[in-house]
Amino acid sequence: MKISENISLKKYNQYGVDINTKYLVELREPKELEQLITSDLLKEKNILLLGEGNNILFRKDFNGVIIKPEFKGKEIIKEDKQNIWVKLYSGEDWEEFVQWAVLNNYQGVENMTLIPSSIGGAVSQNIAAYGQNIMDVVTEVETFNIRSGEYKIFTNKECEYTYRNSIFKSQHKNEFLIISATFKLNKITNELETSYHERESRYGSIEGELTTFSTPPYSIQDVMKAVENISNRKLPSVKEYGTCGSVFANPLVSKEEYLRLAKIIPELQSYPVEKLQYTRREWSKMDEDSVKIPAGRLIDELGWLGKWEGNVGVYDKHALCIVSNRKATGEEIYTFLERIRKDVKDKYDVELTYEINII
Repeated sequence: MKISENISLKKYNQYGVDINTKYLVELREPKELEQLITSDLLKEKNILLLGEGNNILFRKDFNGVIIKPEFKGKEIIKEDKQNIWVKLYSGEDWEEFVQWAVLNNYQGVENMTLIPSSIGGAVSQNIAAYGQNIMDVVTEVETFNIRSGEYKIFTNKECEYTYRNSIFKSQHKNEFLIISATFKLNKITNELETSYHERESRYGSIEGELTTFSTPPYSIQDVMKAVENISNRKLPSVKEYGTCGSVFANPLVSKEEYLRLAKIIPELQSYPVEKLQYTRREWSKMDEDSVKIPAGRLIDELGWLGKWEGNVGVYDKHALCIVSNRKATGEEIYTFLERIRKDVKDKYDVELTYEINII
């Protein structure tokens, strides 16, 4: 267990915000949790569990203890003819897991490539991309309660997954430290998830991208490559910008509200409430009471795409990605985000909520 005092978190968050924390505790092995629970560190009022800093914005110095688990390891728990169960520790890199799975022809996470995250962060955030959802492959999550010192294994149902949320991000935020997660993948390829599409004038569809370099029947390797091609065209590089990827969650609106907005914004997409699946139905024939709509499209329509103010801007290829030149303060980024939220609220009467954590 490594303890640092009054240390800068600039290299611990993807926006590169240069703020300090009173204590930073880095855990290398799960056995160090016993040492942590008996220390005086947990007597601090403010405690924050931190992954790779890909989904967090610090507005000011943190007066408390930040705990960063860096547990490593991957093991196959069991397998049969149809499936394989893989256990990964929370400090493992999500993208490395996706690449490993696809290399071994294990299906279930190929559409979620190029998402910067640790395993722990991905499980807590309930990441989803291009029609796939992590909640569909997680079977259990091993945790440690930093308040009580108790170990607990959460089943998929007990994780209480909803859109971009879980029990670890909501009612038990900064209480259960994720030690590991077990994933169930398919060894026999089922129907591929290729339903993702955007306006043709933007980035098209997975199906369209596949036709540019392959022919049916497509493999999971093909789907991952198609997703990578689309993502690389529209998402900012973390090497070039300070970014947390998508900053705002897609808002949930009633069907009536959606139809009102669709008259104002041509070709406005809609998604089912709980999962990021994509459909090409006629807008007027939807049967859902509520749908999600793309927050990025609202921001784009209001002219924010490519707009910069000082050290912060909206990426010119994706309106949900607010980027910085790594010189911005947390407050500067937050002020910019709030201006966008206010504009969307004023013009469309839609309330944008944060997908990232604001500290």
